[in-house]
Amino acid sequence: MNKYAALLRRQWEIADPTFVQSLDDPTEHFSQLGNQVNDEILELLPSLEGIDQAGETYLQKVSRLSAAKLQAEEIVLAEYQPSSDSPEPDEPEGWDSMPHDQQESWIRENVPEGEEQREMLKDLEGRRLDRLIVLGASYDPQEHEQD
Repeated sequence: MNKYAALLRRQWEIADPTFVQSLDDPTEHFSQLGNQVNDEILELLPSLEGIDQAGETYLQKVSRLSAAKLQAEEIVLAEYQPSSDSPEPDEPEGWDSMPHDQQESWIRENVPEGEEQREMLKDLEGRRLDRLIVLGASYDPQEHEQD
């Protein structure tokens, strides 16, 4: 079991112990999940690392590569986190399955203008951009939403 498997297992045991207990073989489940997370991180990593910069020192390069790995881990692991016990109070049921533009419209129609609305729109856009980074810059999710 790799470090991602162990991390996810601990998180799921705390967030939803019933789910973990319902698994036939939790160790195998989380081992496979950990391997999948590792593969996705390795796939995403080159796009975040960038290229060597002229005059970049060894320590600068190590910092850049380390930051890219942390960012890749954060992006990929976010997809595998257990859901929060306390969903956003203002979000309707089925929020996560709504297309981005419907989520944005709902926020604009149901959350009064102000700091909370701006924060929700900012978070929504951040999730969309993270998804684009993961899927690649040439992928336009709006073209594929009807699939």
